[in-house]
Amino acid sequence: MAKQDPESRSIELLRDIAKENNWLNVNFSLPNYISMRINGESRRWYHAHAKLKDEAILSPFDTEIWHIEVRGAANKNDIIRNNKFNADICINTNGHGKKMPIGDRLASLALSLRNDRRTAMSVPLLAQFLVCKRNFLQEVIVFQEEGIMTEIDMQNMEDFYQQEPDDWRREEINDEQENYVCENPPFNNFDEQYLDLPDIDEQMWTDWQNRLHEAKQEIDNKDLLDVEDYIDTWERQDDKRHEEKKD
Repeated sequence: MAKQDPESRSIELLRDIAKENNWLNVNFSLPNYISMRINGESRRWYHAHAKLKDEAILSPFDTEIWHIEVRGAANKNDIIRNNKFNADICINTNGHGKKMPIGDRLASLALSLRNDRRTAMSVPLLAQFLVCKRNFLQEVIVFQEEGIMTEIDMQNMEDFYQQEPDDWRREEINDEQENYVCENPPFNNFDEQYLDLPDIDEQMWTDWQNRLHEAKQEIDNKDLLDVEDYIDTWERQDDKRHEEKKD
């Protein structure tokens, strides 16, 4: 009997897990498609599938030939029908395991989703799915690391990108202001000779240092003058007290 390659052995492992556990159902459409239906301990249901990427669209730097997607629902009927109460769950199934045979990766994913309550402790987006009520799932498109994406979020994004390029500026600049700016450009008299001239930069720096020194000198002189005025006033008052005592 010929020795099986790693991919074939991993597929057999996945078959064996499905045969021995009623919480897992696997359908094989080899060589390019595998789907699974998993019942989690939380009593939530998951559908995961792996699809072999088209070699024609693979880049030379793409080391991942399988694309894996996961969606979840509150009950089995919803997951089978793939109705509006399903939401995509963006679980990273690659990581260090992307070099593993596809059967091993799917087996690992199935076990993680079976133990979904425990997995949710280290995967926050799965925890969000577990606590999400069924009615709200119809508004959710995807659970992802960045947060929940809803239908409202998608509509807002579509509305934003369908705007005219200057829609957001129309409230700030009206036609009259726009015409004025076009006729009177703010930098019309800008002299290009000041660009990239280190001598001018050095002169500006020297002038600034001189002005700073003059300002500091003026403050020091003022402080000194204030002290001298105070001493002079104090001496006059002291002389006055001495004269009053003599009288």
